[in-house]
Amino acid sequence: MFDSASIMDEWTYLAFLAGALTSTGYLPQIAKGLKTRRLEDVSLLMPAVLGFGMVLWLIYGFVREDPAIILANFVGSSLTAVLVLMKLVYDGRDKATA
Repeated sequence: MFDSASIMDEWTYLAFLAGALTSTGYLPQIAKGLKTRRLEDVSLLMPAVLGFGMVLWLIYGFVREDPAIILANFVGSSLTAVLVLMKLVYDGRDKATA
């Protein structure tokens, strides 16, 4: 009924959609942090652990040559790195002025 090429294309679109949704999960927190310059309520451990997991998925994506996995985890790990850096900078700034 379906040939494997058309099924693969549909699954690839699903993978890109899933990747876009999960990769951009930190955008609201990043936007709020940029606006308020405060991230004391953000855990450092959670994004660090998730970011490390995304880097491992990124490596896996390169090994599998899967563009959906590569793109999703490149974007996700990059945004996670931004959030972690913002957390370190803003918390360090707050401690220096205290």
